[in-house]
Amino acid sequence: MKFEYSDITVSKMASWAEHLPDDIDFIDYWYNLFLSKTKARIESDPMDNINAFYWNRWKNDFEIYVDKYDPIPGNGRHAEERFFFGWYMQYVVYALRTPSCRIAEYYGKDVFQKVLDGWFKYHTFGSNLFMVHFSDNFGLPPEVTEVFRLNR
Repeated sequence: MKFEYSDITVSKMASWAEHLPDDIDFIDYWYNLFLSKTKARIESDPMDNINAFYWNRWKNDFEIYVDKYDPIPGNGRHAEERFFFGWYMQYVVYALRTPSCRIAEYYGKDVFQKVLDGWFKYHTFGSNLFMVHFSDNFGLPPEVTEVFRLNR
């Protein structure tokens, strides 16, 4: 898999998260998305990645066609929180150069919850500073030897 940073991809992941309903369990949704075949396809196939289509295509694939995930009722959080989470968790994929499914498996749903609970602090950080805090607080998967920085 290729894990080069794509601003379009992180923007579309954030937009997808932002436009989810307010009455679903957002953490469960995004955790299962990270474990899904749809997300693996977005990351692995440049001809079928999220840059090629609008995020609705992948939302439908995840919920209806490929993974058949049925959102469960719960706390959907505010749109701004979801936007932050979609953006920054996609950045975790690029910074660790690790598939989303591995991130979900290693960190678990509770880390997803802790990151979202800290959005009021983290959303003011740049992506690189967020990753310093993320790796300091939650560690790195065993196969990850360094955190790659976004150079701008």
